[in-house]
Amino acid sequence: MKRIITKMYLCLLAFCITGGISAQTQNSMTEVIPFETIDGKIIVEATINGEVADFVLDLSGHNALLPEALKKLNINTEKRGTFSSYQDFVFKQVPVGKVYEMGTVAIGKNTFANDLPAFTLEDEPYLRKLGVMGVLSGAVFRTSVLTIDMQRKKITITQPYRPSYMKLNYRENFNLITGLGVVCPINIQGKPISLVLDTWSEGLVNLTEADFNTWNTQYTKGSNQKVSNEYKEISQEEESLILPETMFVKTKIEDAIAVKNPFLKRSVLGKKILDYGIISIDYIHQKIYFQPFDMVPIPEAEAKVTETKVEDGKLNPITRQFFLEHIFDYRKGNDFIYNGDKPIVIDFWATWCGPCMRLLPEMEKLAEKYKGKVIFYKVNADKEKDLCSHFSVQALPTLFFIPVGGKPIIEVGATPEKYVQIIEEQLLK
Repeated sequence: MKRIITKMYLCLLAFCITGGISAQTQNSMTEVIPFETIDGKIIVEATINGEVADFVLDLSGHNALLPEALKKLNINTEKRGTFSSYQDFVFKQVPVGKVYEMGTVAIGKNTFANDLPAFTLEDEPYLRKLGVMGVLSGAVFRTSVLTIDMQRKKITITQPYRPSYMKLNYRENFNLITGLGVVCPINIQGKPISLVLDTWSEGLVNLTEADFNTWNTQYTKGSNQKVSNEYKEISQEEESLILPETMFVKTKIEDAIAVKNPFLKRSVLGKKILDYGIISIDYIHQKIYFQPFDMVPIPEAEAKVTETKVEDGKLNPITRQFFLEHIFDYRKGNDFIYNGDKPIVIDFWATWCGPCMRLLPEMEKLAEKYKGKVIFYKVNADKEKDLCSHFSVQALPTLFFIPVGGKPIIEVGATPEKYVQIIEEQLLK
């Protein structure tokens, strides 16, 4: 009898473990965006205040704009921005000017940020040569998981978990420091060394002069390597070191080299790491995943966005992408105007919210009652953090009642009797 119970327990445990892993990779949003490289830099398309422009993806440091970008991208120069920490490019010698808030920033259909601060750069001919308006840091991805595949020239943005093809055990913790970026470990001869992940800097490991002098006593010297100043076409040859037994996460890095870079104020893990495999940066849970390109096949389904099917008379779950496409695209910075042909009700809820869970059956009844007159939606607040953040949805449940051609009427709390009055008097009048 004990053996039967033990086997049943082990089976149940295995089911829970595998089920937990499967559940963890069920993302509410997956978007694959191609990018190009120019002079080795990752170039992504972004929409700033409704204007489309190209930017260098520089995950470390701050956002920065060329002077001419202020007018082209409709930056409000009357509204100065501030950084909560690191008031300059802490580890990059970059001349900068005033700080402004960028307004609405979007990459693809699902990644959105509002009022991110950005430095204005002094005259930077190299950035103009690249044909970009500036650089974007990792700040725009802070509620997502960013996966970079340099071999296939694609970034994948998911919420709330990593893509399923990134192996769960190929991960490490990292520290996320505002104004600095992802600080992650690279192991040399079994010893973890913390470096800033920098998708701008050439090479694998770029050391400040002080760090290079410290490492110089531990590792064999290599040949001189060329390094460049940040954002400028200034280069020179510098000393290098050969790093033995180098590992990043669980991937061995062959022929690892560290180069002294006098232009840096802090040592970095450069973009050459992207030549060794796919990297996923989980900003939400502060985990970094890294694995060789062909370790796991990438499912075609992960590159497709699932269409949301709306049923009249039902309480329909929707995503931020659906909201942008069918209700209101707030990335363009216009006043909220709903242009649908029927009024709608949106219920922001969460599984941990007791009143939310008790309200859901009542909302389903209302959806059936007003079938053909009002469309009912629900938004999982845990999965759609960007959407909730934009509309300052903090207390749950929060409901939006939106008339045709109008703005949301917002109610907080589970009071279905009040909802009927709003629907009758303000949505169907």
